Parts: sequence; C-alpha cells; structure tokens
Amino acid sequence: MTTSPSENNGVATRVEEKEFIMERIFNAPRELVFDAYTQPEHLKRWWAPLPYTVPTCRIDLRPGGVWHYSMRSPQGEEHWARSVYREIVRPERLVYTSTFADEHGNPTDDIPEQLNTVTFEPLDGKTKLTIRVGFDTAENLQLTLKMGMVEGMTMTMNHLGELFEKGEISA
Repeated sequence: MTTSPSENNGVATRVEEKEFIMERIFNAPRELVFDAYTQPEHLKRWWAPLPYTVPTCRIDLRPGGVWHYSMRSPQGEEHWARSVYREIVRPERLVYTSTFADEHGNPTDDIPEQLNTVTFEPLDGKTKLTIRVGFDTAENLQLTLKMGMVEGMTMTMNHLGELFEKGEISA
C-alpha cells in the first residue's frame, strides 16, 4: 500500500515488509510539533481518530517513562493504550513501544506491540513528521493494518494539521 499526500489530505503512507511509514508536512515549527506530540494537553485534542476523544493522557517523558492514555468512543467505550519511551531527542526524535493496555497501564494482547520511531525535520518554518511503525513479524503488521491503524493515524495527523492551521495549537 502506498498513498500520495494528495490522496490523504497531506499524509503519505507506504508499507514495507514489517513496518508502515507515514509522512506529513505541518505548517508549524519543529519545536511546536514536538510539543504537540509529547504534551498531554495537546495530545488530548488530536490523538484519537474523530469522533473519539482522549479523556485521559498521562506522560512521563523520559527514557523508560510511560505514556498511558484512553480513547473514548461516542458510545462511551474506553480503549486504553500504553507506550514506553526508549529514546527522546528534543525536538528531533522519539522512539517508543506501544500496545493496548488496561486502565491501570498493564499491557494486553489485543494488538501486537509495535516500535514507533518519530522524526521531526525542519523545513523552512514547517515540519516534516515521519512515523515509522515496526512489528516483529510481517503477520503482525498485516493484522494491525486490517484493524484500520493506518486510516486512524491518517485521521489524527490530518486533525493535528487542522489545529495548526487554525492556530489552536501554538507556542
């Protein structure tokens, strides 16, 4: 699967053997995009695919620290996830593992664990965000793709872009 930026409102996606890669350019400086990706007050506004919301978001932004959050459906169903940071290079790069979890932050086996590498590249006052989501097997990648992860992440990236364009996330 490969999509061009015009097909997904600015998000380009490609799938390789055991990972998918998403790229999007935001009309915001790198430091602000990094903050939007690492500060709970910002993530609560854009991380879930619409019409889901993020009522809970806790971040311990350090290697070994945990990002624990919930997404709530319009029907009130709660879906929890947990990420553990491996590397943080402000404002250039984040590396973390992710999986679904329970409300206490205990990982579940509802989705294969993935390794996320996020880079923030400055481009004349804008930022190119690249997200690489890797899996231990091609089968786990395919399982996650069938669950709609690319479509959900595309929605969140476009929602973040809209917030930047409207000036609703600013320094």
